[in-house]
Amino acid sequence: MIGLMEATSHRSVDRLLPEGQTTVGYEVHVRHLAMAAPGSTVTVTSRLTDVKGNKLYFEVECRQGERLLGSGIHKRAIVPANF
Repeated sequence: MIGLMEATSHRSVDRLLPEGQTTVGYEVHVRHLAMAAPGSTVTVTSRLTDVKGNKLYFEVECRQGERLLGSGIHKRAIVPANF
């Protein structure tokens, strides 16, 4: 679930970054509230809530239908793609 949250956050801003820049995750605080059966469909959302310099702050959520499976915050930093 955390991997999906990180990937969703990265993809949500990747196309908006200048050429030669990418993001790397550096902090995750997530509460896992319920399980989903292997192979089931889940929806992950990521909302950019703040930008401070090269730091990006996201609220993340994972749901199966209306059921909340997990939620929290994720932080990413903008860095050169060839670091």
